[in-house]
Amino acid sequence: MATLDSPSHSWLTRSALFSGKLILIAGAVVALVLLLARLYLIVLPSVVALLLATLLYPPVRWLSAGKVPRALATLLAVLVLLLVAGAVLLLLVPRIVQEVSAAGANMQTGMEGAIGWMTQELPVSREQLDGLLQEGLAFLKSNAGRITSGVLAGANFAVQAMAGGLLTLTLLFFFVKDAEQLGGWVLARVSPTRRDTVRAVGLRAWRTLSGYLRGVVIIAMVDAVGIGVGLAIIGVPLVLPLAALTFMGGFFPIVGATVAGFIAVLVALITSGPLDALLALVVVLGVQQLESNVLEPVVMGRAVPLHPVVILLSITAGGVLFGVAGAFLSVPVAAVLSAVGNELRLRNEARVIEQPSRVSPP
Repeated sequence: MATLDSPSHSWLTRSALFSGKLILIAGAVVALVLLLARLYLIVLPSVVALLLATLLYPPVRWLSAGKVPRALATLLAVLVLLLVAGAVLLLLVPRIVQEVSAAGANMQTGMEGAIGWMTQELPVSREQLDGLLQEGLAFLKSNAGRITSGVLAGANFAVQAMAGGLLTLTLLFFFVKDAEQLGGWVLARVSPTRRDTVRAVGLRAWRTLSGYLRGVVIIAMVDAVGIGVGLAIIGVPLVLPLAALTFMGGFFPIVGATVAGFIAVLVALITSGPLDALLALVVVLGVQQLESNVLEPVVMGRAVPLHPVVILLSITAGGVLFGVAGAFLSVPVAAVLSAVGNELRLRNEARVIEQPSRVSPP
């Protein structure tokens, strides 16, 4: 009969202790995630403001070095950011609406051509395609109430978005203006033996956020320009809306590029036919391969050292908890957590190596 000191009981005790610790950690993580989900109107603006702060901090620091008051330099940087964003919207939105309206007249003709090609080349009849179309229309009619409620929910979301935007701008101003004071305030509340570690972790997180935002903007811009130029050469309509969609999709790694590319090929199929759709697919795949194999390693570097599986799971979890904004912010948050974990691991390993080996006396 096995005793409490037997190897089997020892293994069982260690497993029970490990399982108990794992359950406690999982419970704490779940509680933290639920709390953050409840406080999303505070969490999301804070993270967005921190991301934008990494973009505005270098020019503000340069202006401050030139004897410009820090508050004035920060205010100028925020105003320039708002002016650039407003100018881009004023230039793009009317053009996008114009292109969509112009393409709407040709959409029916393109749809008829695509249906005719599918009935000739694929094992599907015109009656089956018409039946699918009628089922889709019936589904939309039967869910008209849900769509209406969704519009009302969208109005509520617009109010929350305005409040979140104002909070984001306010936090952005103070994050940039008082960056050093905030860092000093945090360090002052840490024990002296841990201040170097906290400072190193903070710098690592800041550099990760800065590298991520800079890299994702450059990559999204290159994707949008490359795919937009390729579609324009082919003659696919709605080039500007598709390029804008590709740029926004760049902020959702892997998922955004896939969805934007699929929509571009689908638009080419409907409006221009199978040959142009095939050419559009070649353009999309070529640009994305150039981005993932050449541009991303150079621009991103080590800013986002995450496996694609981790990125996909992060986007999914962020989207489930916080919607589109959560999916957008999930990757930089995961990158920061990974970078912080690596920094702590490296410092711990260095500390172990530096400790003098204790040799027992003979």
